[in-house]
Amino acid sequence: MDFRKKLAALLLALASTGASAQPSEGAQKLPVGWYVTESAPKRYEAGVDSSATCEGNRSAYLRSLSPDENGYGTFMQAFGAHDFRGKRLRFSGALRIKDVEGWAGLWMRVEGPDPKQPLAFDNMQSRALVGTAGCKRYDVVLDVPKEATTIMAGLIMSGTGQAWLDGVRFEVVDSSVPVTDLLASRPVVAAAGPSGLEDAPAPVARNDQLPLGRVGDVWFNHGRIAADKPYTRRKDGVWVSILGEEVYEHGIAVTGTLGQRALELKLKAGGRRTVIEGTWGEEPVDIQLTPEKLTMRWGRNMREMARHLDPQVGATCNRYQRTEGPRVLDQLDVCGAALGTRPPNAQLIISFLVNGFSPTLPAGSLPIPRPPVRSRQALDTQRTAIPMSP
Repeated sequence: MDFRKKLAALLLALASTGASAQPSEGAQKLPVGWYVTESAPKRYEAGVDSSATCEGNRSAYLRSLSPDENGYGTFMQAFGAHDFRGKRLRFSGALRIKDVEGWAGLWMRVEGPDPKQPLAFDNMQSRALVGTAGCKRYDVVLDVPKEATTIMAGLIMSGTGQAWLDGVRFEVVDSSVPVTDLLASRPVVAAAGPSGLEDAPAPVARNDQLPLGRVGDVWFNHGRIAADKPYTRRKDGVWVSILGEEVYEHGIAVTGTLGQRALELKLKAGGRRTVIEGTWGEEPVDIQLTPEKLTMRWGRNMREMARHLDPQVGATCNRYQRTEGPRVLDQLDVCGAALGTRPPNAQLIISFLVNGFSPTLPAGSLPIPRPPVRSRQALDTQRTAIPMSP
């Protein structure tokens, strides 16, 4: 009788929450401790596959159920950070993918007291897997600070296709193994200013000097945008430049004044494409960032660059270029949190606008050829008369 009462109570609880008494096939197959999150319900599913594994007897898979390329899903787990505090943690696994239109990769995130400000993060977007590829082992490596509370890790896929994961390992490694942290794309540096040779360096505030992301030469974090005219964030959340211009955030909208022009833009992210749209001054702005391409339009000005897989570029950056033969005509690096699925709105928008909408030649690029010299007068830079030979 007690069993019947418990069963009736369970069925009543399931009905009251809208859950089904029969779990889905994917849910039955998921390994203990792992679950699926997604940008929208029923766009992705996960399960276990025992055929064609990379390592071991079975692999977990993540598969898209919708043709929408703007979605993303992740097969993940979360656990307490106390056993790894003060250590360097490597999450690795063997991956293979099929027909991925978007990108896939491993990811790991270390959270502290404020979940909105992660302490460390990497999702392999700068070295993402695209299309169809066989088994290969990949890893992400993060430092776990002493104030860390939670670690999350898993397999992420943006867009459509299917990805498999097996051979999962979590290992503490020493300092000889480099981190892949997207939130630390540059080292901590002292603020610019005069100092004597005998003076000890002034203490540097972590929140003020540790970059989270970068666009071109402009890096940013939670409280600073290091452009030629830097912006800092006040306690009320308003961004203020050294010229007194103010920029405000209202959800995904960013308004205010930048470069003496009115700013009204919105940032849309979360899938494989990050979009910045609106107006700056009286001209429309349209910036489209994907793992394969970067397009920047402002009025009649436009920059269009394709992803360049330069082995010299750090693992936390995507390099975009426009080339003509061996010459590089335009180049822009996008790094760290600027590549994330939830980038900081004002920082990313200001960083892109400050970089400008005209092509930028990288240092050391081949010069653009000039028209041929057709007369001796053209060689006379001093504008003195040179008699022509008969």
